This record gives sequence, structure tokens and C-alpha cells, in this order.
Amino acid sequence: MFLTIVAFFFVLSIVVIVHELGHFAAAKLNGIYVVTFSVGFGPKVLKKRIGETEYALSLLPFGGYVKFAGEDEKKPASPDGAEAEQARKEIPEHRLFRNKNPFQRIAVVLAGPFMNAFAALAVFILSIMIQGVFVSNPSSIVTGVALDSPAETAGFMPGDRILSINGRELESGTEISDLIVYEEDAVSTFLVERVGDTFAIEVSPVWSEEQERFMIGLYSSTPPMIGDVKRDGPAHEAGMRSGALVLAVNDTTVATFHELQSLIHGRIGMPLLVTWIQAGDTLSALITPQPVDAAAEGERLEVIKVGAIGINEFYARHKVSLHEASVYGTRAFVGLLRSILDFLGKLVSGRASLRAVGGPVRVGVMAGDMIRWGFNYLISFLAFFSLNLAIFNLLPILPFDGGHFVIFLVEGVTGYKPGERAQAAMAQFGFILLIALMAFIFIVDMFNLFG
Repeated sequence: MFLTIVAFFFVLSIVVIVHELGHFAAAKLNGIYVVTFSVGFGPKVLKKRIGETEYALSLLPFGGYVKFAGEDEKKPASPDGAEAEQARKEIPEHRLFRNKNPFQRIAVVLAGPFMNAFAALAVFILSIMIQGVFVSNPSSIVTGVALDSPAETAGFMPGDRILSINGRELESGTEISDLIVYEEDAVSTFLVERVGDTFAIEVSPVWSEEQERFMIGLYSSTPPMIGDVKRDGPAHEAGMRSGALVLAVNDTTVATFHELQSLIHGRIGMPLLVTWIQAGDTLSALITPQPVDAAAEGERLEVIKVGAIGINEFYARHKVSLHEASVYGTRAFVGLLRSILDFLGKLVSGRASLRAVGGPVRVGVMAGDMIRWGFNYLISFLAFFSLNLAIFNLLPILPFDGGHFVIFLVEGVTGYKPGERAQAAMAQFGFILLIALMAFIFIVDMFNLFG
């Protein structure tokens, strides 16, 4: 529980502080008097005035806030504390937030979500540059052979292990299709291992009218080698570590990681005798799969419970250049953005289950899970949460940044500025809607976690 709380506050604090830094920087660039920049909320534990702004460390570590002079139409433009009266005389009218033109205020309110989105992109690029890209073991195990295909005619059988193709060994990140010569009458020579015997098989591809490409009819999967192991998970408690090669589950021999997953997913709460090789030793232990959430197959987004023991497939790391990291990181960012927008579209249209919705409680639990998988998982989750917060903050209602954006945009385009009573009514409506939304999400969280 302690690790979960620490991970949650770590993610929440960084994401919120980055958000407020966006507002802070945009305000400074637009000549707005920034009264306070605080890390945390509540009573100020430490504070120091640098120039016109007071920088503070506050008691409650739930993010932070920025206070602008003249942000509230009703309150005098002054900082906190004994210097209030003197500061009120010193702040020029043109430095007040409320006196800036609408498009300057738009820049300030949109800078927070923009910084969250930019932070997610930066995290992806930097993590890939530091860690490299992850590539799977070669898909060397034959899991299927198409009927009447060149592979079947040549004698391939499920369970065959491919050692090399045309004299080139399979390495991390290499696919079988990368080494086969897909040309008419071309012959590819496979070195194959079957039940201890090693022999060569020659195959020529044929043109498939249905798939509009050359094919040999061979299907393969990765071996059951373990990559990351979740700390305190069932596999970790049993002594399994990264690099282990699983041999069998109960009396069933395991040839691929997909087979291993299939045997575990459907056996929630059922002790399984797992046998694996680790550092040259053959080990066995009873491991009981725990229920975890997983997306169900189908057009509608449903969340189901499957068995898991806290293991991931093994991936090798390949170092990349800054340019390559930027390309891969941008792709990851765009992919995440599309998946979030796709989820929101399905949620609005009713094609997504409420079990896929998560609020603060679920975010905290997920943060705890991520840190148990490893710090790199938590950093990736930070990017995911940061981009979600950016999109959520663009909701066109007060008190979100999107609500302020709409008001300032209307003012900038039409010249009409809503009066204090109108803005107060909109703020009150937004506050009620926000409380209702938070209560609903909290109920959904409780149901998803304990229901």
C-alpha cells in the first residue's frame, strides 16, 4: 500500500506541476504579474520571494497552483501576506490578468494542457533514447501450417523450431519473413530442429491471389521466455525472474509464450505447477493466477477478468539514435492520442463499458502496479496520465481550462465579455457538474475495483 501511495503522489505531483508550469511560463511571457507559484496546496512550509513572485512549498503534496494578480474580477490585485497594501499600489493595471486581451488569456489557459501533452511526448522520446527500443525474441516456433501450402508440402510441422534461414540465424528483432526470399521460383533453406533432430527444409513461395502477395503458409510465435516480472506478484513470490524459460504448466509442455498465456488466463485462483529453467537450473513451483483486467475481443470495448501471474514476454533492448528515438517517441505519442480519442468516442456512443472508465482511485492502483513492474513502466504511465489530463482539461465547462478558453474566445471574436453574474452562474453550473462527475467516477471506481 505504501508503494502505491508513493507512486500515485509521484505521478500526480509531476503531472500537475508540469501543467501549472505551462500557465506560469505563458503568464510571464505575456507580462502578467504572477503572485505565487506553489508546489503543493495548503499552508506554506517554505517560501521565498524572487523578484515579484513568491515561490512556495506547501504542506499537501497534491500537485501545485499558480496565482495571478487580477485573476478574480471581485478581489483586489494583491499577493498574500503583510505586503498586500504596498503591492496593490505597485502592480500596474496593464499587468493584471483581467486586463490582458482575450487572446493573451487564451494563451495562458491553454498553456497548461499544452505542457501536459508536450511532457508526454518528451517522456516517450527520452525514455526510448535512454532505454532503447524493445524487440521480441525471434518467432522461431512453428505454431501452424496452412493446408495445401508450400510449407505443408515441404514437411513443416507445428512445434518445429527454426534455427536459421538461408544461412542467417534468427536474432532478437528478426522476423522469419525478413529472411525468406519472396520471389517466383526462389528457394529458401530452413535449418529446423524437431525432437532433438536437426535437418534442412527447402521451400519456394507461391503467389496468393487472396492476399495479393507471395506466401509459404507458415505461422510462428515467440518462445516462452520471461522478461519483466512484477514485484510481489505470484511468479515473483515463487522465485521466477527475468530470463527464465518456461517448460511446462502442469502436465502440458509449453512451446510458445502465447501458449503459456492461454494456459494461465483461464485459470483464475487455480494453483498451477509451473516448471522453468533459470540460470541453468530447472525449477518448479505452484503458482496461483490472480484476476486482472483485460480488454475482451470484439467491436465493443469490454473489460473482463483473466488470470495472471505477473510476467511479461522477454524483449531485448536495442539502442537508437536521438533521431530514431524522436521518430519512435512521436509514433508512440500519436498512437496513444488516437487510442484515447477512440476510447472517448466509444464511451460517448455506448460502445465502451463503464468498466473501462477509471478515476483517481483506479489511477492510484494502476500507479502502484506500474512501479511494481519497474520504474520505466511508471514513467510510461506518467506520459499516459499526462496526456489524459491534457484532454480532460479541455472540456468546455468551467472551471476547466477549456471552459475559460470558450469564454475568452467568444470575447475575442465578438467583443462581448460575459458579466460577473453570468460568469458566476457558469462557474456554479460547472462546479455542480464537476462534483457530480467526480461522485459518478468514484462510484464507478469502487464498483470496478471491489464489485
